Amino acid sequence: MDRMFSISQVAQMLGLGIDAVRFYEKKGLVHPQVNPKNRYRMYSVYQIMELLDVGYYRGLGMSIEQIRSIYDQCDEEQLMHLLHQKRLETEKKIRYEQQLLKRIEHVESIAAKIQEMGESIDIQTFPQSDILFEQREDSLNRYLEEVLGMDHDRYIFCQLAREFPLWDTPLGKKLNPQSVRTMLLLNRETAKQLGQQQAQNTIPQMTALHSIVRLKNADFREENVAPMLRFAQKEGIRLQNKLLMTEIPMISYTNLDHYYAELFIPLEEEDQPAMTSPPAARK
Repeated sequence: MDRMFSISQVAQMLGLGIDAVRFYEKKGLVHPQVNPKNRYRMYSVYQIMELLDVGYYRGLGMSIEQIRSIYDQCDEEQLMHLLHQKRLETEKKIRYEQQLLKRIEHVESIAAKIQEMGESIDIQTFPQSDILFEQREDSLNRYLEEVLGMDHDRYIFCQLAREFPLWDTPLGKKLNPQSVRTMLLLNRETAKQLGQQQAQNTIPQMTALHSIVRLKNADFREENVAPMLRFAQKEGIRLQNKLLMTEIPMISYTNLDHYYAELFIPLEEEDQPAMTSPPAARK
């Protein structure tokens, strides 16, 4: 006679809780034998193998319902279909995690630069980005409405950005902080990897003069831009008449002592291909 095991022995052998074994039994995934003398459920090696099968398919990420359908129908074609669907889901999760890792590394690098502080100036590439939302006024109400209606992926990866015009004056370029275009941006490559539908309006990839600055009381002023303009003049770098600011609230939006921004001033278009070897960063 085959050796029989109690539910507690089986649970201990497989590293499962007794309630988990009972749950799988209730769902029809394992079929213990009932001792007619005391009505105790007993498990043979065969039933333990059933539980191992359940653990195998659960490890592949399949739901209880999917596992039960495999058992009930014994259809290899259906199993292949389920495995195909699970592979697509897993690939999507991997792409999400890869983009999340890039996002974490970016924020981490910014945080490290802020701790070093020195407000540095260098040349960086601003990626092509989808414009998810834009407004010409600086209204938090409309921005919040847009964010609250956004799916999880877009919310995690989008950036709040503001675009300001720069005026040419006899003394050089001058910021106009009163005229602002507020946008929510999503990196086009990130959107593609996440399977997001592409937006109609985009900001093209651009080579730009770049700096990280601290905004006192979250107030963006001309003095935040002045070092970049002096740097460009000294290095002979020609700039376009606009500035893009992406905000970095390091602690929270309500803690104005820890409010930073990345500033990007795009180079003149005819200069951009020539800037393959940017000037050394200044601190």
